[in-house]
Amino acid sequence: MPYRGIHFIENSLVHIFNRGNNHMTLFETPEDYDWLINKTNALAIEKYFEIPAFCLMPNHYHFYLQLKTEGDLPKFFQRLQLAYAKYFNRRYGHSGHVFEGPFQSVLVDREEFAIHLSRYIHLNPVKAGLVQYPEQWKYSNYAMIIKQKPAAFRQGFYGSYFREPSDYADFVCAKLDEPDKNIMKWLFD
Repeated sequence: MPYRGIHFIENSLVHIFNRGNNHMTLFETPEDYDWLINKTNALAIEKYFEIPAFCLMPNHYHFYLQLKTEGDLPKFFQRLQLAYAKYFNRRYGHSGHVFEGPFQSVLVDREEFAIHLSRYIHLNPVKAGLVQYPEQWKYSNYAMIIKQKPAAFRQGFYGSYFREPSDYADFVCAKLDEPDKNIMKWLFD
């Protein structure tokens, strides 16, 4: 699975996403979601990336990353997708492609979209009608972020934008009932 795309340098903000082949369901059970989360942790993701936001949805995933080292991103996600595809095919007797193709990536090089992308990712389960509030979705890091101690919160990605975890929660929940047209246009143009 060769990767062609942008060159990723240290401290880059990158949105990584992919979906199931032919929009098929990637995560059938809670164990499937947990498998990918555990595999991501086993591959020591925190060694290579800070993760401002991630969300696993039934037929796709989003990772919003800040790179700690240059160049590890393509190899990491190729390994992760290949491992999950093998797991999925074995578990469900499926053969062939599990993902639509190689992961997609968008370099977040415009400051005005940096924080809006995290809100977009964390609101995915709400917009899909899976939960009423983002903290109810078990397969994202939203609940963990808003429950952080203020000192830890301020030292990470969100501390550049918000004073307290509750400020980020207010920012996210302000868009519960409306689409974020600016981020959608930027992400998919």
